[in-house]
Amino acid sequence: MNWGKGIALALALFAGMMGWFMWKAGQNPTPLVTEHYYEEELRYQQRIDESARAEGLPTAVEMTVTTSGIRLVFPKGTGTSGISGRLDLLRPNDPLADISIPVKSDAEGIFEHAALALAPGRYNALLEWVADGRTFYTEQKLVVQ
Repeated sequence: MNWGKGIALALALFAGMMGWFMWKAGQNPTPLVTEHYYEEELRYQQRIDESARAEGLPTAVEMTVTTSGIRLVFPKGTGTSGISGRLDLLRPNDPLADISIPVKSDAEGIFEHAALALAPGRYNALLEWVADGRTFYTEQKLVVQ
């Protein structure tokens, strides 16, 4: 075999390998992070402001996965008696396992949601809450054992 045939064979193998990779990539599902992607994108600056407000608090929201569910402890000084909002638990590898939970804290600023059967794995916890008329936003990564 001469060098011309070797180059042609190498290019043919490379093209075949690239074609196989493209075929395999086409078989993978590519779900969006959210179905309302464009609406969420328009709210991006508002989300940045809410995150900055949350980072300016003396302590962060404490998110803990318990054996029966999830527990949130809101920072002191954020009007703990009237905190409400929404917690989205997004599963990166399975969008069908995403969960959205309405949040309403008690007088001590604690929210517990029992009877929550979370599959083991990693979750992105997106918490948006309102306290004293101000909106806050926090993202954390949670691991369920």
